Amino acid sequence: MRTTAMLMRGIGITALLVATPSLAQSRIDRARTAVAEATAKVEAAQTAGADIHASETMARAQEALRVAQDQLARDHRDSTINEARRASGLADQALAEAEQHKSAVIAEERDRAAAAQTTANIAANDAAAERDQRIAAEQAASTAASNAEAARARAAEAQAAAAAARAAAAQPVSTTVTTSTTAAPARSYSSKRTTTTTKRTTRKPAAKASTPRSSTTTTTTVKTGGN
Repeated sequence: MRTTAMLMRGIGITALLVATPSLAQSRIDRARTAVAEATAKVEAAQTAGADIHASETMARAQEALRVAQDQLARDHRDSTINEARRASGLADQALAEAEQHKSAVIAEERDRAAAAQTTANIAANDAAAERDQRIAAEQAASTAASNAEAARARAAEAQAAAAAARAAAAQPVSTTVTTSTTAAPARSYSSKRTTTTTKRTTRKPAAKASTPRSSTTTTTTVKTGGN
C-alpha cells in the first residue's frame, strides 16, 4: 500500500511537471495574440480618423497598447493580456466615436445642402415673381403709352375740328335774298249801244285783252362774317 501510494504520488508529480510548460506556453501565446489584436484595432481606429474625432479615447487606447507591449517584453503574461484587452476595448470605443462623428458631419452637411437648396429655390421663386411683376409693369406701361397716344390723337382731332370750326366762323357768309314783285294791270272796259225800232239789245262790255302782268325781281346780297 505504501509503495503504491508513493508510486501514484510520483506519477502525479511527473504529470504536473509535464503539464506546466504547456500551460506556460498557452498563456504566452494568448498574450501575444491579445497584443496583436489590440495593435490591429488601434491601427484601424487611427485609419478611421479616431485620433482626430475621438482623440481622448484614442490616446487612452494607445497608452494601454504601449503598456501591454511593455509587459509582454517583460514576460508578464497576465498583465499583458489585461492591458491588451483594455487597449482593444478603447480602440473599439474610439472607432465608434469616430464613426458617430462622421455620421454627424454627414448629416450636418446634408442639412446644410438641403438648406442651401431651399434658399436657392426661394431665391429662384422670388426672381421669377420679380420677373413676372416686371413684365406685368412693362405691359401696363405699354398699354398706358398706347392709351395716351390714342388720347393725344383724339385731342389733336378735336383741336383740328375746333380750329376748323373757328376758321369757318371767321369767314364772311353771303346770303342772297330774292324779292319778286308782280304788278297787276288795270282793267279796261268798252261798251257799245245799238238802238233799233223793233228790238233793243244791250251788250255787256267786252273785256279788253288783259295786258300781261309785269314782274320785278330784286336780288339783295347780305354778307355776314365773324369777328
